[in-house]
Amino acid sequence: MSRNAETSSRISPALSPEQVARLEPFGQRESIERGTILFEEGQKNIDFFVVLSGEIEIRQSSADGMQPVITQGPMQFLGDPSTLSGRAAVVQAYASEDGEVLRIPPDRFHSLIVEDSELSDLFLRTFLERRSALIAGGYGAARVIGSRFNPDTHRIRSFLTRNNQPHTFIDVEKDEGAGALLETLGVRVDETPIIVCGRGQVVVRNPQDACLARHLGFDRINEEEVCDVVVVGAGPAGLAASVYASSEGLSVMAIDSGSPGGQAATSSKIENYLGFPTGISGHDLAQRAITQAEKFGTRMANPLQAVGLEPDGETYTIRLEDGRRVRGRAVVIATGARYQRLDVDEIDRYENCGVYYGATAMEAELCRDCEVVVVGGGNSAGQGAVHLSRHASKVHILVRRDGLAETMSRYLIRRIEETPNIELHPRSEITRLFGENGRLSAVEYRDRGRGETVRLEAPWVFLFLGAMPCTGWLRGTVALDGKAFVKTGPELLPEELSTRPGYRPTLFESSLPRVYAVGDVRSGSVKRVASAVGEGSIVVQFIHRALGGE
Repeated sequence: MSRNAETSSRISPALSPEQVARLEPFGQRESIERGTILFEEGQKNIDFFVVLSGEIEIRQSSADGMQPVITQGPMQFLGDPSTLSGRAAVVQAYASEDGEVLRIPPDRFHSLIVEDSELSDLFLRTFLERRSALIAGGYGAARVIGSRFNPDTHRIRSFLTRNNQPHTFIDVEKDEGAGALLETLGVRVDETPIIVCGRGQVVVRNPQDACLARHLGFDRINEEEVCDVVVVGAGPAGLAASVYASSEGLSVMAIDSGSPGGQAATSSKIENYLGFPTGISGHDLAQRAITQAEKFGTRMANPLQAVGLEPDGETYTIRLEDGRRVRGRAVVIATGARYQRLDVDEIDRYENCGVYYGATAMEAELCRDCEVVVVGGGNSAGQGAVHLSRHASKVHILVRRDGLAETMSRYLIRRIEETPNIELHPRSEITRLFGENGRLSAVEYRDRGRGETVRLEAPWVFLFLGAMPCTGWLRGTVALDGKAFVKTGPELLPEELSTRPGYRPTLFESSLPRVYAVGDVRSGSVKRVASAVGEGSIVVQFIHRALGGE
């Protein structure tokens, strides 16, 4: 089978008559005429369709109108991750012939996904393949127009990428048609970055992440609902808690202040995670976990910043930065930790414009054939350095310690030692940044071992420093340790449990009943993806008991 045929079979598999018969009870047959639009770009909560006869053309908007992407014929089906999540569709489905379809509404489709494991596997695998094919093929109804050197351009593209949203990028620095396109849209170069959405060619100037989220249907908050569990933070620990809680029948709302996946999503390759002997990127791991959680009914919403936690009778209320509230009978705190910033003057001038806190494929492509600096000695720094070495001409690793042995896994140290264009600089730290027009051009670092200051003409710096817990929103509410991590279980002192004397909190329970902490945010946790996933899955049994499920 040719590569094109293999790709086609993965993104357009045909159902058997027996499989279609199993789908019939969940939906309703409908005759459609040529020209019928089954769903539009940007439409939320779309139905699932099986093509019984005729043809359905999958199309995306562009500057030249609606362009066909692929055609689905008899016994094939429509859908991608937005079908499962309820978020805005990234394509249009257009009937290019008269025919008949089986229409299954979202609630019935979710029931099907849970009840029929064979069809569930087929649909979810195909959905993920389709989304990957759209991204790899450069398709995308959303077009980002701006300079690759502009920090807001990077922020917008990073947000779309981390949320697995197909989009095209038009670089005003090098794309010949960019100027003419901007003129057509009535936008000046100094007004970029912009994002152009949908058939109406709606221009949004330099949108903030929350604005992008509204356009893409990420905001699924229902203030009237009381969920069984509210998970705050959607890194590995929060996603694991969401998967296990929703799979056991609990209603789950998961919110995240940025993009689901947490710090793990920025890892270019995780090679010591159980079950993936050849490694897996943090982004891919996060997207699979998100799909898995949504399969069982978890509702995901981002970017939503929690600013407070309040007991409210038998429930808890999480206050959000925009003034809204989310309520749940139990709360899982999985907000993780953020990398620390360098203590260097004017670093904020170069963030997302030469200074980055992750090394995904997008950043790696930016620094092709350049020298780069990686700061940090943990596994994330090692993974980032190895990944960047495939694109950059040279990678300089700066660490304050004498070496990497105390902080990095041995397999990564060996990989670094065996990579000729990676150079380790022990006992070294950046002291100054240089740049012009807001773009980084070089760094200065102090080599304490040699007692000298060195300047590197490296316009890209990747920071993987120690992490600080994201618990500012919890101060005065739950007990924290001296470094502001959430104290749980046996670590809690009797006086910290004054609201419930004599009560002994369970393993991951905080000083408040039915409020739990898992993953990097928890005091004493092991800062590894596997341990975070373990904690997120184990905590569900305690939640079940507390809610009367056992």
